[in-house]
Amino acid sequence: MNKNKVTNFEVPISDFKKAKDFYGKVFDWEFKDWGDEGFEARTTASDNDGHPTEPGGINGGFYKRKSPNDRPSMVIQTDSIDETIKKIEQAGGKVTAPKHKLGEWGFMADFTDPEGNEFALWESAKK
Repeated sequence: MNKNKVTNFEVPISDFKKAKDFYGKVFDWEFKDWGDEGFEARTTASDNDGHPTEPGGINGGFYKRKSPNDRPSMVIQTDSIDETIKKIEQAGGKVTAPKHKLGEWGFMADFTDPEGNEFALWESAKK
């Protein structure tokens, strides 16, 4: 099995209702609210925790836009954000948001590749 798979996507939005209406009508996605933080988009068959049950399927999240510079990104899973950040920097990428905890679920960090494309890293909490 390949490592470091794309696990989900993130999209900044200003109007939650308008985004749900658009993506629901166009793509028939289902949504799970996260309160004022945003909502999850279920784009594929998923279990009760929102994990895709179809091979290769991913879900995503829509979060409150905080800046006009916010852009959609892909999230790449890694066993160790710290080790991946070292590789990113050695290969010419830059960390744009350091590793930070995301509730009880795990950790995230953002980086850009040498072309300036932004991505996010995800490390699940150790159980």
